[in-house]
Amino acid sequence: MTQHTPIDPVVNFIELMGLQFQGDGAPRIAGRIYGLLLMEGRPLGLQDMATRLQVSRASISTNARLLATKGLVELVSQPGDRQDYYQLIPVPHVSILETVSARMASAAERMTQAEAMLPEEMGEAKTRVRALVSFYRQSADFMQRWVREVSS
Repeated sequence: MTQHTPIDPVVNFIELMGLQFQGDGAPRIAGRIYGLLLMEGRPLGLQDMATRLQVSRASISTNARLLATKGLVELVSQPGDRQDYYQLIPVPHVSILETVSARMASAAERMTQAEAMLPEEMGEAKTRVRALVSFYRQSADFMQRWVREVSS
């Protein structure tokens, strides 16, 4: 009979976040960093993250900066320490909603412009495109209302 090592729930969550980010088109390590920072709830140095996640410090640095440009984490300093530290922004899920909302609003605008260029003889196609534009606009508006609700 084979004995199974119990799975550490924190490690499991960190790996889950890595897979979630990867599924969304982001680097897996960025998701693992996000998961680690979410679990810890405090600033962590690059070397500490590299050790904990068993990846290179360069990879941690690159992906932490990516998360910072996405508005999910922020660079902070520790008095007397020259190392870079990162922590989650206060309400990271609001940043995620704002990003998705902006992408949907942008897609609606681009599709509106593309639909306007279609000839009138393509009436049925234009109708389908308008329905898609409506979906994107309504989704963007819904997320903005959600942001306001979560932020209050």
